[in-house]
Amino acid sequence: EDPACLACGGILKAATVMFGQRLDPEVLARAVAVAKGCGVFVAVGSTLQVQPAASLAGMAAEAGARLIIVNAQETPYDCLADEVIREPIGTALPALLARIAAA
Repeated sequence: EDPACLACGGILKAATVMFGQRLDPEVLARAVAVAKGCGVFVAVGSTLQVQPAASLAGMAAEAGARLIIVNAQETPYDCLADEVIREPIGTALPALLARIAAA
């Protein structure tokens, strides 16, 4: 559970990045390395519009990973995807994970 702020009582979030805020360069570098080294990259419930995090999907695909996108609307990375799923996440994700585990 997230701790309360001692000054105001609000909820403290340890690893939250707000819109417009810079990502930690070390965290981003690790994410890039993982994306470039993975065999399957699954983007779930993201429009893949906000950079630099959105570019991880493209980096994974360009490095040879199978890219699977589960999102209600089109994304800029749909053309790179091996599979695009437009079903509700709660329905699509369990079936997708079962297929990946069986492969």
